[in-house]
Amino acid sequence: MEKLVIATHNQGKVGEFQDLMKDSGITIVSLADFDKIEEPEETGKTFAANAKLKAAYYAKALGLPCLADDSGLEVKALDGAPGVRSARFAGEEATDEENNEALINRMKFKVHRACRFRCALAVSDPTGKILKEAEGSCDGMLLHEPLGTEGFGYDPLFWSTELHMGLGEATPEEKNSVSHRSKAIKNLLANWKK
Repeated sequence: MEKLVIATHNQGKVGEFQDLMKDSGITIVSLADFDKIEEPEETGKTFAANAKLKAAYYAKALGLPCLADDSGLEVKALDGAPGVRSARFAGEEATDEENNEALINRMKFKVHRACRFRCALAVSDPTGKILKEAEGSCDGMLLHEPLGTEGFGYDPLFWSTELHMGLGEATPEEKNSVSHRSKAIKNLLANWKK
């Protein structure tokens, strides 16, 4: 496999995949490199189900191997929410800022703030057959207000228990050393070699 499509328009995610897979010998491209394709409805109840759905859909549409991720934040005090609705927590077209604000409001009076980022990956061949899957997670605590200007999504609200700092303060290299996505990619690449 020489070229792999990352099934996202999110340039933050694309950059992370390119950094984390730079030694794989695979050329990484994203959906932004192709004509617009209608997005599939994410109907899965789990991150893994949505990752497989997106990988197969885009691989068949483009006729190329495709890697899709579904990832998000799970907050223990909210019974795992926002979960698979992380990108749409404040509404279908919500911005990162709106999602963060909605989460801060839901957590306003909560004392227990344990949370984790989770990532599920799936790779599909051009026929829609899932070739590989992997998962990764990153534990932390939910902050009361945004901290730092780095990253994207819920990063400014996430205190990493591994880094002992907010992901919004972490450099891309620091974040990639502990992130849910980096752990999922390492698991995927290790599985790939087998």
